[in-house]
Amino acid sequence: MSDASETDRLINTDVSALTGVEMLEHLDAVEQRMKELMKTELELLESSPEIVADRPELQARLDHLRAAEIQ
Repeated sequence: MSDASETDRLINTDVSALTGVEMLEHLDAVEQRMKELMKTELELLESSPEIVADRPELQARLDHLRAAEIQ
């Protein structure tokens, strides 16, 4: 499954139809996907120091991602 379709699937899940166990599984999957996306964002920002240097908001985001527990 592609990254976009996995994200779409998680976003478009009808959580009102899930059982308690299914909801916990869904939340775990959402958390894992968010961590994956944050890792990718961190990698992109770290590989573009010239762009980050010119944009204070990107530097702030990079600092936030470095401090976040996304491992």
